[in-house]
Amino acid sequence: MSVKHLDRLFSAAAIGTAALLLAACNESELDRPLTYDKGVYGGPQDEVLTEEQRRELRRRTDLQRF
Repeated sequence: MSVKHLDRLFSAAAIGTAALLLAACNESELDRPLTYDKGVYGGPQDEVLTEEQRRELRRRTDLQRF
């Protein structure tokens, strides 16, 4: 191979590597936690259920009993 071919090959590899690294920077993963505490839920706070929602859940679980 000549120097010109090696230069083009190196340039193509550099561009491909740069494109791969930039594609790996997913915006949705930028603010996610990188360390986790065992047994501790780190997600959003659950919303409080109303009494009507609780009754409906109880009714639905009653339907599943034998």
